[in-house]
Amino acid sequence: MRARPSATSPPLPGRNALDTAVTSPSPYRSHVNGSQVAALSVFVVSYGAIVSGKVHRTIAAISGALVMALVVLRGRDLAGIVNWDTLLFIFGMMVVIGSMERAGVFRWLGLHTVRAAKLDPLRLFLFLPVLAAILSAFVDSITVMLFLGALTVEICRVARLRPLPLLIAEITAANVGGAATMVGDPPNVILGTHFGLSFGDFVLGTGLIAVVAVIVNVACFAWLFRKDIRAARDHFAEHPHERARALSLLDPKEAIGDRVLFAIGWVALALVVGLLITHRLTGIPVGVVGSGSAAFVLLAGGPTTRTPTILEAVDWMTLVFFAGLFLLVGGLESTGALAALADVILSAGGGVGVVLTILLWVGAGGSALVDNVPFAATMAPVIAHLSAAGLPLHPLVWASALGTDVGGNATPIGASANVVGLAIYERTTGQRVRWGEYLRVALPTTVLVLVVINGLLLLIHT
Repeated sequence: MRARPSATSPPLPGRNALDTAVTSPSPYRSHVNGSQVAALSVFVVSYGAIVSGKVHRTIAAISGALVMALVVLRGRDLAGIVNWDTLLFIFGMMVVIGSMERAGVFRWLGLHTVRAAKLDPLRLFLFLPVLAAILSAFVDSITVMLFLGALTVEICRVARLRPLPLLIAEITAANVGGAATMVGDPPNVILGTHFGLSFGDFVLGTGLIAVVAVIVNVACFAWLFRKDIRAARDHFAEHPHERARALSLLDPKEAIGDRVLFAIGWVALALVVGLLITHRLTGIPVGVVGSGSAAFVLLAGGPTTRTPTILEAVDWMTLVFFAGLFLLVGGLESTGALAALADVILSAGGGVGVVLTILLWVGAGGSALVDNVPFAATMAPVIAHLSAAGLPLHPLVWASALGTDVGGNATPIGASANVVGLAIYERTTGQRVRWGEYLRVALPTTVLVLVVINGLLLLIHT
């Protein structure tokens, strides 16, 4: 596997590396070779096919990777370019989360949260988005919205609330919460494994900022829909028996579908988190943590009865998609094209604060319109070049991760959680969600949250 820069990589020798990168003529600016043109052409066509949706993203990635391997890489070190740690870890988490989902863990948590809120409309607007954020720090946000989306529509019917505003609040909170840890969102996994960062690094680097961002996000939605909340609370004040009757029907125990998997899933998740937290002490690779936890679930859960169906439900197409992306980006990197992009960012001048701001907002803008996974895979080598030029690595990773994770909140297609959550709403209510309806509340909230994140990044790292 190719060497990756250390989190503590020193600046290049000689003059200040940043000044050198900004003031010296770049070889990439003065000369563009045929390999760069070929790699960029393959990358742009493949990326365009992924974004268009006219070709399945996995097929687009495989096709592009094949052309890149033959034309640009010419079969050299293909296995070394693929980030196997990322693939093995994501596979392991798919198995662990699949067992928990089948056991009913997430609906059980959701019903407990609703009971803790006592069906109070204001508390629902606070508790459920916070639950989405907390779960998304450890669990794929798609899984979170799969169970929470249906539960929200169900609960809002008895709570006298419109489900869409609360659902959008949960979607956006889930995407922000996913930025808090290395396992929360795929971009974090990609960046974390690429640079050898630990779970603790992300908690300290993005976790505290994400907590503030979640608070701002939740407060915005509670304020924006204060009239809906007030009307629902007034109704329950006049008819208290309705809320009492609805609460009596919410039994979290009924959500548990398999008690054995329920226990095994919790143990496996604790094992993953524990090993990730102690990664620097144990030295166990992230890929081994994920695949080992998956093996525990598959063996302990009943290898001939329960768990084969979990294995069959693994999203193998997504894993192949990731592998294709690594080859696409590897081909682009091998020609020096991404080093040239890093040079362009450095040429903006202004030091680390400007670069952090560029990475945050470029990541957010890109993720608002396209899948943030390809963007993160592309930016990892760019960040490595910026770090080699003398900029501190950790803040660069945090800015890119936060931008790609949070920026997806801006549009209905910006993140997978958005697409899944809104699809559940449309299927269960029969009502279509219009772009304008979503943008009216999500876009200004996302911009405000990003402004807060930008300010915190500059405050902490400049």
